[in-house]
Amino acid sequence: MALGGYRLGVDFGTSSTVAMLAAPDGRARPLLFDASPLLPSGVFADRAAGLLLTGADAERAAAAHPAGFEANPKRRIDDGTIWLAEREITVTDAIAEVLTRVSDEARRVARRPPDTVVITHPAGWSRTRLGILATAAERAGLGSCGLVPEPVAAAAYFATVLDHDLPFDRHLVVYDLGAGTCDVSIVRRTHGGPQVVATAGLDDVGGLDLDAAVVSHARSLTATATDAWGRLDWPQTPADQRARHLLWRDARTVKEQLSRHTTADLHIPLVDTVIHLTRDELETAARPHLDRTVNLTTRILRDAGIPRERITGILLVGGSSRVPLAASLLHRALRIAPTTLDHPELVVAEGALHTTANEPTPPATAPPVPAEPAPPPAAPPPTTDDTPHQTDQPTTTGNTPGKVKPDPGVAAALLRWPRWPPRTRRDKAAIGGTIALVLAVVAATNLPSFLPTDLDPSGPQPQATATPSGDSPPNSTAPTGPRTSNARSLTGHTSMVASVAFSPDGRTLASTGMDETVRLWDVAAGNTTAEFLGHSESVYDVVFGPDGKTLATAGFDDVARLWDVNTGKTTANLTGHDRIVTGVAFSPDGKTLATASDTVRLWDVTTHKVVATLTDPTWFHSLAFSRDGKSLAAASIDETVLVWDVATRKVTATLTGHTDTVRSVAFSPDGKTLAGASDGKTVRLWNVATGQTIVTLTAHTDTVNGVAFSPDGKTLATASSDHTVRLWNVATGQTIVTLTGHTDTVNGVAFSPDGNTLATASSDHTVRLWRVTPDAIDGQGGQRARAAPMPAPAPRSSSTIGLSGVVGVTRG
Repeated sequence: MALGGYRLGVDFGTSSTVAMLAAPDGRARPLLFDASPLLPSGVFADRAAGLLLTGADAERAAAAHPAGFEANPKRRIDDGTIWLAEREITVTDAIAEVLTRVSDEARRVARRPPDTVVITHPAGWSRTRLGILATAAERAGLGSCGLVPEPVAAAAYFATVLDHDLPFDRHLVVYDLGAGTCDVSIVRRTHGGPQVVATAGLDDVGGLDLDAAVVSHARSLTATATDAWGRLDWPQTPADQRARHLLWRDARTVKEQLSRHTTADLHIPLVDTVIHLTRDELETAARPHLDRTVNLTTRILRDAGIPRERITGILLVGGSSRVPLAASLLHRALRIAPTTLDHPELVVAEGALHTTANEPTPPATAPPVPAEPAPPPAAPPPTTDDTPHQTDQPTTTGNTPGKVKPDPGVAAALLRWPRWPPRTRRDKAAIGGTIALVLAVVAATNLPSFLPTDLDPSGPQPQATATPSGDSPPNSTAPTGPRTSNARSLTGHTSMVASVAFSPDGRTLASTGMDETVRLWDVAAGNTTAEFLGHSESVYDVVFGPDGKTLATAGFDDVARLWDVNTGKTTANLTGHDRIVTGVAFSPDGKTLATASDTVRLWDVTTHKVVATLTDPTWFHSLAFSRDGKSLAAASIDETVLVWDVATRKVTATLTGHTDTVRSVAFSPDGKTLAGASDGKTVRLWNVATGQTIVTLTAHTDTVNGVAFSPDGKTLATASSDHTVRLWNVATGQTIVTLTGHTDTVNGVAFSPDGNTLATASSDHTVRLWRVTPDAIDGQGGQRARAAPMPAPAPRSSSTIGLSGVVGVTRG
């Protein structure tokens, strides 16, 4: 942390806000509000005085006039305005009032405005939410602030204040259990600082729910006092309001006391009795809530493809994480002892003081439309550490002695003199010689590859790393050491890419990811043609309608969207699912859209109404219609695949055999075979008519996330967390070829309509296009299997225009 000025770190929380002020000598201390480091985030509209009260003042006023109180303005950030005591308050003003308390106290303590201000926010917040937070900070007098994701600040605390090691190839789990929410994030170290790899949350589990468990237990012990509990539940007088406020305040105190001691007493007002509670009773009541948070933690690790061996620690933050059962359950589930702290609610605010790569304050309005990347320079530069999709490597690694990161300047020097793009045979020969020289250096020194992948295919090429099945024994790991991708890499996403889909004519590819965007790509040119913004969270799945004019997406914001491909406008928001929407599929006639979430729903594409809910609530990941439209299949968390008759909406088959969550399903073109990919590292092919397993494919070494049949049905492509894509001979069940080159989990895979191109989506932030030649999938035992490199696009000019109704759309 740089010295010489005052630095303010602010953790604006759902229920409480914490601020840490670092003096010029580097020493940090929490700001106190009413003698406490926790400033209640609630606001109260004093109608008589025309003022907004905050903190303890707001809570005290709310006891008598609850209609004027908003306890959690952070939860209302998407609402625009809040009605408090018949007064309309903007969410921005409500947040600004809380931050004004922080600003005033910081100025009082430092006797001057802080030189630097950093405010933390949930990792999954959209540009719009960040804009509201930044505007509120300016209105509070904090000026232009750095905005840092909460788990990044927590990771900075872990590495600097706690002085724990966070190697480049390891991940930190940040488990944040606050008053109103639970957020779990996976953070890794990069050369630019900590980076969030994956994040997910529960907005209905937190300390407030544990308080409610205490109250519920107290109610069960005094069940005969029905009149008193009626007044506590539905207070009608100021005295009843004060009694209810006192009950819930004391319930929170008892919960906190039981985190330190084994017993505590709770006085129940109006009932006028004291009950004795034990830690065991609290844990029994809290167990269902905490089990959900642990399941969330294990799921996000599984979805991100991170094994236990790559976890360097589990950091518990948020005041409610001090409940001992939370650490015990995490320890039991992950077999790693979590790092627990005396004051976990202070971690994020203090960690913000130690961040060095703060995000710039975003605009309150929509960002400008991004321009297309410029044509390639005279010499293609090597990939640097700042490239978002490149996996960062340490300068030295403890488990590979002597393996060092190459100096990018060396690559630049070697590649400086050949002309790009090549215009003559001499140019191509020069480039080929350079490649050969660099590969020789790489081979001699065991350096990771840093060559660009989109070199002219007519010149000399590095050898592709497509491995015939005979060269790769089952269950072997992906090749390690130097390697060069044989696929074109499409870059532009700023986070993991979740899914890909080709348009019916094969000219356009759609991709979605955790950066909340939907991108359209020109397959021939390899450039982005459009970017659709509208989802407020990660976008999980995408599919084109049969006519190519409509696009459907599934989002972590519990919404499925329909888009007009030509204009980029959202034509419908399909809401009603209680959880994230994980899969979408169009019926072959385009009249029906199926969505997967807590249930499977069928929607009329024209009216945007639900026409059927096909199952009781559970969790589904992926959907597929048969080509004739008569059957619909869904991959389930309960290790099965369900198949429905679309006309009767009855289950016709329950396909079993997997021993873990089924991630993806696909029908063969003739509808007779169904493929299902599983967390159990396997793929199963079933006979749809009989429900019997035809073959189990077992060569992947990690979760299989995606499956796709080739248009002729002879080949199956699978995408895995082991960073590879495999092509299988459907008739024999043998691997034809293993495609390597992605540096992280491969999440999705899709064949082009002509079957000649394979698209893959990866957590390394890239989409890749693989040219699959006929002899690579001819099914002849894999002896002639190979994957040819896609031709590199010629440089082309591009322009940027805005399309009506879209926040930002780029056209080439």
